[in-house]
Amino acid sequence: MERRAFLRLVTCLPLFALRPVSLNCTQDIPKFDPKNILLLKSNVAGFRYYRGESVWAKIKPGDPVILKREPRNPYDRKAIALYWYDHKLGYIPRIENSVIANLLDQGASLTAFIRRKKESLHFCERLEIEVRCSTGMENA
Repeated sequence: MERRAFLRLVTCLPLFALRPVSLNCTQDIPKFDPKNILLLKSNVAGFRYYRGESVWAKIKPGDPVILKREPRNPYDRKAIALYWYDHKLGYIPRIENSVIANLLDQGASLTAFIRRKKESLHFCERLEIEVRCSTGMENA
C-alpha cells in the first residue's frame, strides 16, 4: 500500500468511530403501515385568530382533531378547518391543503391528531398536527 493511501485511510478512521453502528439496519427506518398512511405533518395556520389560546392548557399531543371542509370559505376554496372537540383551532395551511381537501371531498377516511405542542412566540409554530389515511386493507 502506498504511503499516501495509507495516511488517507488512517485519517478517515476516526470519522467511522464517531458514527453509531447499528447491528439491525432496519431499526432506523420507520415501518410502513399500509392500513394507516401518513399524509401530512403541518403546523396549524391561523391559530391566534381562533379558540386555541383559550384551550391551550387542556390540549395534549395525541388528542384527536376533527377536519371540516369549508368549500365556501372566501379566502380559500380548499380550506380545511381544524377542531379540537368544539373549539376551532385554525386551518391546515393553504399551501398544504389541496390533496387533503380532495380526499375529504371523495369521502376518504382521514384522521388527524395533535402531534406536538410548543411554547413559542410565533403562533404558527404553537401546534403541529398529523393527518393520516385509513386504507381499510385487511391482509396487509
